[in-house]
Amino acid sequence: MRTRWLLALIAVMGLCGTADAQAKNNEPTVELRVRSVKDLLDKAEYVAGLAAQEEAIRGVREFVKSLTVEGKGIQGINPDQPFGLTATLTQDVIDSPILVMVPISDQKQFLSMLSEQLGITPEKQDDGTYKADVPLVNALYLRFANDYLYIGRSADDVDLKSIPVPKKFFAKDDDSIASATVHVDRIPEDLRTLLIGQLELAIAEQRKNNADNESPTEKVVLDWLSEHFTDGVKTLLNDAKQITVRAFIDEKSDELSGELILTSKAGTTLAKNVAGLAGRKSLPAGVVNVVKDASVKVSGKAGLPDGVKKDLDKVVDAAIVEITKSIEKLEDREGAKLFLDKIAPTLKAGEMDLAMALTTPDAKGHCKMLAAIEMVKVSELEALIKLVALLSPEVNNAAELKFNVEKIGDYNLHKITLKNAPPEFESFFGTTNVWVAASNNLVVVSIEEDGKLLREGLKAKPIEVPVMTLDLSATKLMRIFAKHLAPDELKAILVDAFPKGDAEGKDTLSVTITGGEKLTVKGKLKGKAVRLVADLFQLGAN
Repeated sequence: MRTRWLLALIAVMGLCGTADAQAKNNEPTVELRVRSVKDLLDKAEYVAGLAAQEEAIRGVREFVKSLTVEGKGIQGINPDQPFGLTATLTQDVIDSPILVMVPISDQKQFLSMLSEQLGITPEKQDDGTYKADVPLVNALYLRFANDYLYIGRSADDVDLKSIPVPKKFFAKDDDSIASATVHVDRIPEDLRTLLIGQLELAIAEQRKNNADNESPTEKVVLDWLSEHFTDGVKTLLNDAKQITVRAFIDEKSDELSGELILTSKAGTTLAKNVAGLAGRKSLPAGVVNVVKDASVKVSGKAGLPDGVKKDLDKVVDAAIVEITKSIEKLEDREGAKLFLDKIAPTLKAGEMDLAMALTTPDAKGHCKMLAAIEMVKVSELEALIKLVALLSPEVNNAAELKFNVEKIGDYNLHKITLKNAPPEFESFFGTTNVWVAASNNLVVVSIEEDGKLLREGLKAKPIEVPVMTLDLSATKLMRIFAKHLAPDELKAILVDAFPKGDAEGKDTLSVTITGGEKLTVKGKLKGKAVRLVADLFQLGAN
């Protein structure tokens, strides 16, 4: 129990076998940084507090305290300094050097702990390193320098001339609790070629083994996916400079967050594709942005690279054939074929531009929904739906359709009243009315009684958007999806998280993907949102 964490650390060193000599001056391909034991415990206590599990972390603190000796750290480990790991990929991946950095307060205490508690007695070598025979791993090499212990799988891994200097390695303190960087451009070219070749062989072998079971449609789709997946991996390995992942826990701002950043080599195809994702404007996002008090709001605008769009039309056509073949009734099959043919141009374009928002419940507990999506040749689809509604008794039995109830600029406004909507639908929205506005390249839909929100959205202009955004409020969603709770139970949960009643903006989850110089994925979660969910689960458990 007391040394489980150390055994895990040692196990990392044995994942890839025993290393050969490390080339001098090789910059690491992978860098991992983790904050100190003290910081980790502080962050863990904050997170545990959000879920009302403070006692568990206090127990861990007491355990760590029992291992601590004044001036000698935690069994010789310095609790105030960060940990590190580097890996340098070579063509011989299995033997690639791995180096672990452990902050040390007292070398003698640490070695004593290895011997007395783990049964590992390192032997000092002439070059100042220690060689330790470790079960499953065989030999590890240890060097104490710069107030750190360096653990490698060969003596060359811990050579004084090649080991990182802590002040430099940890110089850029970005306040992350942990960070990992993969320097893609440091992967040897021969290794990149090998990896791509192995991927192509694996895919080809898999396709060959399944060839007899593939339908013509599956063959078209899988051919397209196989080609462009392989091309995507090639582009990433050849054009990416580095990928960084970081996690943050900030008690002061009551926020947990993380980010992934992809940096491309200048002038490459990948750099061009990522840059093309920035500065885009979206009309659907502008329409939906009229919803100011939303429980959930999401938007996305992106497109496939030109190379990936190649032969996409064949994939769409093959999928339509497969779908229509699966429909038994001839009349239903023909109707589905007509409908799919009308939306096919949008799918073949390889572009996505859409947005949706769900409002906060009103005084009666009802929500409204507003959504918009760009499509190609909407007027043709609109004409088809009108024809189907005119000729199909089933459609008229399911809903009352009123076409062209109003003309708003370029939009035709239609009203649909559902006749057989589930009771939950009307209970959620307070209506069975669905409003649809259509221009030749945009469809806007709302679920509301009078269509007022939709009409307001049709006045909007395009706005600049990231590739994707998602924003939601835990408090507002709880009011929607926790209707089974008694009013006093819901109030108790909200008061526990927000004693002052100041929930606005402090209970959110947000995710954004942006392009430009870098591709960045960011996620932020407010601590109070965690507390709300934890309280809800605890109430359910009781």
